[in-house]
Amino acid sequence: MGSFKLKRLYGQLMSPVPNHSWESQAVFNPGTVREGDDIHLLYRAVEGQNYSTIGYAKLNADGQIVERLDQPVIVPESPIEVQGCEDPRINFFEGKYYIFYTGFDGADLTRSANTRVMLAETTDFKHYTKLGMIGPDDQDKDAMIFPEKINEKVYFIHRIAPNIQIALFDSMEHLRCPEKDYWVDHLDHLDQHTLMCRQFSWESMKVGAGPPPFKTEAGWIFVYHGVDSDKVYRAGIALLDLKNPFKIIARLPYPVLEPETEYEKFGDVNNVVFPEGIAVFDDRFLVFYGAADKVIGVASGKISDLLEELWRNKVL
Repeated sequence: MGSFKLKRLYGQLMSPVPNHSWESQAVFNPGTVREGDDIHLLYRAVEGQNYSTIGYAKLNADGQIVERLDQPVIVPESPIEVQGCEDPRINFFEGKYYIFYTGFDGADLTRSANTRVMLAETTDFKHYTKLGMIGPDDQDKDAMIFPEKINEKVYFIHRIAPNIQIALFDSMEHLRCPEKDYWVDHLDHLDQHTLMCRQFSWESMKVGAGPPPFKTEAGWIFVYHGVDSDKVYRAGIALLDLKNPFKIIARLPYPVLEPETEYEKFGDVNNVVFPEGIAVFDDRFLVFYGAADKVIGVASGKISDLLEELWRNKVL
């Protein structure tokens, strides 16, 4: 295996709270965004038979919790959210925090579109406005945008299994309200919009985006998850071109984080590390992840060490 690995911090960062019914079963899959020395964290909280809402916590620059609300901040309201609001990812973009999360209606899993991308916004993590469903009329999730426009376009990442795709828009309003045939054309030419396909044995079943990419002088660092034939979830990393993110400059052939601890190997879904949040502080970055669909963990790495390893694994 390779030389770059994320280092775990603190063991279980967040666990279920038995006396909060809404998060008594599980807390996992956290999205994060840095604001100064604070990290805002939104996480999936589960009660009962997989009914999900989204909770909030504030962390310091070391990734330690300084505040945790006792009520959820995003709850199911629309028909597609009947079974829950899941797996939030956060982007700060043009003065607002956009929250991309998954709406799940709990219906027949064989149906083509019971899991959809939902969008909300906030400016202060106290008041939230839901903006509704976005994306194609298909089974879709793992969505976010790049944190800035590239070539005057909003780059929207999403996942129609088993690969990762990008769709381009003129603005956030365009993303919310595209042309009538936009998504039909996108689905009809999905290969042309594919960012990343399965390549290695540890991601042989499917790949999906992790947290939003972050910018370095060398390119966009893109953390993602891969699932193998045994349904083990691991985290990988690739380097994308700054001006053309469809171009993968480098990609590690091995995972940088995989189930090893008890809380990652055993939970509501065994053998899962699912990266969704990131926070960058100079040469250090923190990755926040769900562990075994039960608890939340955090791991860290040095950007300089990662880039050195990526250069050893350039895509030819």
